[in-house]
Amino acid sequence: MRPFFFSYKAIRITWFMAFGIIIAGISYVISGILAKEYEEEKDTIEDIFMILLIIGFIGARLGYALVNLQSYKDNILSLFKISHYNLSLLGGIIFGFLALLLLSKRYKIDFNKLFKIFIVPFYFSMAVGIWVLKFDWLLLSSTHLKNNPISILLASLIFLIGMVAELILSKKSKNKYISFIILAVVMFLYYLL
Repeated sequence: MRPFFFSYKAIRITWFMAFGIIIAGISYVISGILAKEYEEEKDTIEDIFMILLIIGFIGARLGYALVNLQSYKDNILSLFKISHYNLSLLGGIIFGFLALLLLSKRYKIDFNKLFKIFIVPFYFSMAVGIWVLKFDWLLLSSTHLKNNPISILLASLIFLIGMVAELILSKKSKNKYISFIILAVVMFLYYLL
């Protein structure tokens, strides 16, 4: 498999970056659609999406750095060398969650409503984004999924089922914590894989 999605002279786009750009664009559109469904201003939700995207990325990097702090003790400047090999999914989720709490207060929108709007694009992004592992063997070998194509399919299905469950159950259930329960189950199953 070619290591780059696109390569022309000094311009190189990795598969990870190509998937990331496409998925972020589609998730942005999904957020706008859900904004209307939850009766929120589309522009505000799209602004929050962009903030969450940036903070989630920073959180993913900081999460990785905190867990692997011993790797940076001799060269602290290497903390700023960012690649898709040194990001943490849980770091991104935790920082995104904390940012969502602050943004809900800043924009005076109910936190649960914001969570329900942004959890669907998250599930979609993960369900599709996990397939980048098929194109990047080094990234695949660094995950808990290892070199097992069936694991990639199962992980994708777990996130798709989480998305469908969120779309169906969050509207029918009277339990205001159902979205958080679905997320906890999805993440447990993902790491159980």
